[in-house]
Amino acid sequence: MDGVRYDFPQLTNNGGFDLIELDGLKATSLVPVYQSSTFPAHISMATGVTPDKHGVLHNSFYDKTRGSYSYSADASWIEAEPVWSILERNNIKTATYFWVGSETDWNGTQISYSKAPFDNGVLEKDKTKKILEWIDLDSDLRPRLIMSWWHGTDTISHKKGSLDPEVIQQLRKQDQELLNLINEITKRNIWNIVTLIIVSDHGISDVSNYINLKEILNINSIDARLSIGPAVGHIFLDNHDELKRSESILKKVPELTVWEKASLPSEYNMLHEQRTGDLIVTTDAPNMLVTWNSSNPPKGMHGYDPVDNIEMEGIFFALGNNVSNLKIEKVHQLDIAPTILNLLDVDIPNYMSGDIINLN
Repeated sequence: MDGVRYDFPQLTNNGGFDLIELDGLKATSLVPVYQSSTFPAHISMATGVTPDKHGVLHNSFYDKTRGSYSYSADASWIEAEPVWSILERNNIKTATYFWVGSETDWNGTQISYSKAPFDNGVLEKDKTKKILEWIDLDSDLRPRLIMSWWHGTDTISHKKGSLDPEVIQQLRKQDQELLNLINEITKRNIWNIVTLIIVSDHGISDVSNYINLKEILNINSIDARLSIGPAVGHIFLDNHDELKRSESILKKVPELTVWEKASLPSEYNMLHEQRTGDLIVTTDAPNMLVTWNSSNPPKGMHGYDPVDNIEMEGIFFALGNNVSNLKIEKVHQLDIAPTILNLLDVDIPNYMSGDIINLN
């Protein structure tokens, strides 16, 4: 569920979230990777590695060799194996309904069932219908892993801010469709073989200060290619001799923290040979990095460092087979892929840095 912050489920009732709290597992929150944005988060949940290792640093970014990436469905940009590919290589069928990176084969490994191309207009009830069709297949055809992206509250919270009444209205719709999915599984009497996990990719913070990096560089006659997210900007200088001057200029903006590529903190997990800028600029809410001036800018945003901003944290719920009625502490997005592989009795690659979540 896109953009559902860790504290949002308490704003809705009599739906799927309440049912899972009664019968299943709820974590305090799900900590995202940094940048805490849709594409890096989805790929980290699918690969069990940080963005510097899987290569998807933001929803759009620049690669010095390949060029620009922007919301691409081409899985060749992903530099770590997704969980559906690992399972397919182990002769386990998988299915995805709009999960980032799953619309094309990964290094020649074909997914059994995948809805493509992405269509933002598809309703969750239609996704539920297809998920149930996959579940109802004969056992030799049925996928043992199904992953689906739902709208969550992301779009409306960007437009209106984090706690606008329309955000809560949208959350309640998502909660009711979750309840519908749970009820349909219950009707089939198959909870002994189904484990349902509900996550979000990130939270949301309110924003009000828009920092135009393009304008700052242009005023100072600095030529550069910008790869900008709301919280992190990568600056690829045309003239590397301008590095120190550019750094000095940007450091004069009090809301910004500026790093040279060589000094970028390792815990950010953003250092990629081809995709990290000569200079990296970071900020936190209520600030937002932009390359435009707008009379109607977004009021809610994400992407910020989850270590410094709890509002970036998302949700984690589980119900069904191998799940007890528990309340647990925070889990991390890097834990999702190892947990899936553990549930399906498949060896976890050594390069995955997350932990198996104890669901029971």
